Amino acid sequence: MDRLKSIFEKENIEYFSPLPIDVCNVRRTDVIERAGLNPDEVRTVIMFLVPYYVRDEQIGNISLYARSCDYHYYMDDLFSRIIPELEKEFSVRFAGFADKSPIEETDAAAKAGLGVKGDNYLLINEEYGSYVFIGEIVTEGSPELFGCEQNRKYEIKECMKCSRCKYACPMNKDNMPCLSFVTQQKGELPEEQKEYIRKYGSAWGCDLCQTACPLNTGVSETPIEFFRKDRIANLDIETLDAMSEEEFQRRAFSWRKRATIRRNLEILK
Repeated sequence: MDRLKSIFEKENIEYFSPLPIDVCNVRRTDVIERAGLNPDEVRTVIMFLVPYYVRDEQIGNISLYARSCDYHYYMDDLFSRIIPELEKEFSVRFAGFADKSPIEETDAAAKAGLGVKGDNYLLINEEYGSYVFIGEIVTEGSPELFGCEQNRKYEIKECMKCSRCKYACPMNKDNMPCLSFVTQQKGELPEEQKEYIRKYGSAWGCDLCQTACPLNTGVSETPIEFFRKDRIANLDIETLDAMSEEEFQRRAFSWRKRATIRRNLEILK
């Protein structure tokens, strides 16, 4: 484990843990194949957390995770640095994933001991709360190579189930789609969904279930500079229109195209 620690600590990643692939819920073996590994030969997954929280939740109309540039850019750069180091250190092959993952990430991270699984299905870490991105690196190396204990039970620990996240969700009460989901839909929205965007002031995403969680009280800010710079907490149409295409593509909301985020901003006017 110390050999892993020296590599991850250089990236300001404090929470990581290996676990056997056979205790994970593997959903997409094709993703592993496209990364150049044989799924039948993958034996270990190294789970890790990337905190993104910066203390600006009291302002803005953009979800906290999307205020910096898109974290996929960070992950791509991270893997380009860290995987060659891992392959040199352990002499086996590795492949990194985030979001488009071959495994059920939240369950695997909880089994790895990186946090508890919340009622809102997010992983909640003891230091950074649920304000973390989950990443994983799969490898052909054996679990023992990375310090996994042979008789360890990989169980999912859950939160205290206080239900504050559910009570905080306005859509849950009214049996409607998640507000974050609503803000990401293309095309014209029904008037009732527009009303929720207006009421909760969301141009993109929603953090209500996270900010209501008692386990997110007093959490630490991210030590990773990527998430502290180039932040947009409050987006307006003028700022959107002034973005070059390159700037726009580096934002998490770009995958739904300008028309979607513009529509939401028009609703909020």
